[in-house]
Amino acid sequence: MRRILVTGASGFVGGHVLQRVRDAFASDEILGVGRRTFLNVPDGVSYERLDLIDSIAVARRISTFQPTDVLHLAAESSIVRADRSKFDTWRLNFGAVYNLIDALEQAGKPCIFAFVSSSEVYGRAFIGGCPATEQTAPQPTNAYARSKRLSEQLVLKSTEGTCLKPIVLRPFNHIGPGQDLAFAIASFAHQIALAEVGQRPPFVEVGNLSAQRDFLDVSDVVGAYIKIIQYAERFDGPQTFNICSGVPRSIESMLTGLRGLAQIDIEVRRDPTRSRHSEVPLAFGDARHLRQATGWTPKIDLTVSLARILEDARTKLADAGS
Repeated sequence: MRRILVTGASGFVGGHVLQRVRDAFASDEILGVGRRTFLNVPDGVSYERLDLIDSIAVARRISTFQPTDVLHLAAESSIVRADRSKFDTWRLNFGAVYNLIDALEQAGKPCIFAFVSSSEVYGRAFIGGCPATEQTAPQPTNAYARSKRLSEQLVLKSTEGTCLKPIVLRPFNHIGPGQDLAFAIASFAHQIALAEVGQRPPFVEVGNLSAQRDFLDVSDVVGAYIKIIQYAERFDGPQTFNICSGVPRSIESMLTGLRGLAQIDIEVRRDPTRSRHSEVPLAFGDARHLRQATGWTPKIDLTVSLARILEDARTKLADAGS
């Protein structure tokens, strides 16, 4: 029996992961941990609050659960918040990885450690205009990306000669219901939903719309995580995988899609404070390594994703008003 530990289980992606892990590993033991109370726990999954910065608590829980697989999602994922609070970002993004690896090594049992990093680690490497592969040298440009890159190195280097099998995952931009409003697409949908019910004027405030990114539906990203856990025993040594579509899309095109789904006409107003000065104009990746290793391919059309996001924003507003 596998014992699968999912950290960050109460977050945006974690909430999608738990049900999919339950479906894929129905006869195995699954434990999700997070920083806050989480009510939407699927049947057959355990959930606990756990502070990953507390090394003693982490070591104790690893010792009792004895995971065979760890999917480490927990992190400060907002680039803006990370830059505003660098110390806390490093403390969580790097410190949690250190505590987990240390606890797993102390436990001394074979374990697959899948660390969710980010395409942000490539940074300035995107400026060349070519899709990033796993061999592209990372050039991180912000606190979030640097914390992820150093954590990657910790995962790959500190586990050499240990009982751990490290896997680094670099998902590109993913969207879906439940995403933090600090992210552009979620923010656009929220503003549109507010405008539809007259709670704000009929316009969306935006930053740089010309930037092109490699977007995926969160369900496709979670599908990649599941495939990686399923195939991990077959991998020869440490692995790094991009998770992406390989197709860049402008943020403007995503906003246009949302505006087309709106129940009223929505104007666009630019707000310079919403733009990041270090933003690269074009960022997309190459996922051939993942496809060859697991057969994964994205399945969900982004028009479907946008419709789900907007409907989720409407539902949350309705629930808040009821």
